[in-house]
Amino acid sequence: MKELSITLKEKTPKSKIRELFDLAAGRADVISLGIGQPDFDTPEPAINGNIEALKKNITHYAPTRGIPELLEQIEYKLREINDISVDWKENIIVTNGGSQALTLTFASLFNPGDQFLLFSPNFVSYFYLGPFFGVEVQEIKRREDFGPDFEAMRSALTEKTKAILINSPNNPTGYAFTQNEMEELVQIILEYDLYLISDEVYENYIYDGLKHISPGSMNEIFERTTTLNAMSKLYSATGFRLGYAVAKKEIIDLMEKYHQYTVAGTNHAAQYGFLEALKMDNKFFDEILATYKKRRDFSYERLKEIGFKVIKPQGAFYIMPSLEKFNISSEEFSMRLMKEKGVAVVPGNIFGSYSDDHLRISYATEMNKLREAMNRIEEFVNNL
Repeated sequence: MKELSITLKEKTPKSKIRELFDLAAGRADVISLGIGQPDFDTPEPAINGNIEALKKNITHYAPTRGIPELLEQIEYKLREINDISVDWKENIIVTNGGSQALTLTFASLFNPGDQFLLFSPNFVSYFYLGPFFGVEVQEIKRREDFGPDFEAMRSALTEKTKAILINSPNNPTGYAFTQNEMEELVQIILEYDLYLISDEVYENYIYDGLKHISPGSMNEIFERTTTLNAMSKLYSATGFRLGYAVAKKEIIDLMEKYHQYTVAGTNHAAQYGFLEALKMDNKFFDEILATYKKRRDFSYERLKEIGFKVIKPQGAFYIMPSLEKFNISSEEFSMRLMKEKGVAVVPGNIFGSYSDDHLRISYATEMNKLREAMNRIEEFVNNL
């Protein structure tokens, strides 16, 4: 028989994160520090908005770009929170989670043979979306503190480079761009005639008085910037599968075409849940963020006590300790830790070429479990 997809067979490995959860299946003793999912309940307005829509029999196809009420509310949110002024009729499309926002961006920006640059380590999906569209990923090794190395980025630029992709605050490192770093990135975008893809799904998870910066708010590069976000992290609603993309009209028009012929739209009733969530005052998140900061601080100090070299994250809910002193690969460490101690952490090697000597730990879990998990990690390390 004729050959199946080479891209999926040979260029796209199965998810190592899912592999970990397969190992955990059926084990009641497992503590997961692996999944990128908040652990608080989805706010009631989001739940009720969805329920009320279903009661009204809103179960048919939604408008391709999203219901007007939701698009208008996203426009308001962008203006008030991100300082990005757009027209909801032209510049926004609702997507099936942040993941599809990424897919629509790749489908709309790139042609086969193009290249895009990202700082590495970085979120796993970025690496594997490229081959689906014939696009080459160029990794730029991060600084020791996980910050962006702009000198290395400039050296890596070629005639084929079309875009730079950033995720700030970042999964898996927790790094957040400073104002000066964002300004330097803008200069590179303009100097080399590039597009910018800005994944801002963790915008609310930022610590120590730092402020999230949306590059789309910078007028000189709005036309070059695609801003991606989702309902999932702020509202602990990963299962709603709703996100959005923001860009100039020409890009959104192309996204709409791809959207029409692939998934045809997003969950109609759930959009009303997202709408009600966006109407909430974000002060509901203040107490939640304070608990995440406590978990971050605990994880950082505890990992140092155990003997890891570790950088304190500035955002998101991940921390990435180094394994350099333990002489073990990230994959072996994570698999053995799961089998021997029942703790799931993600091997760093899935986040790019420069992180096989790191682990990704999610501290989005309750403190009692986090303490127990750290105790088990300490026991494991002491027996290496």
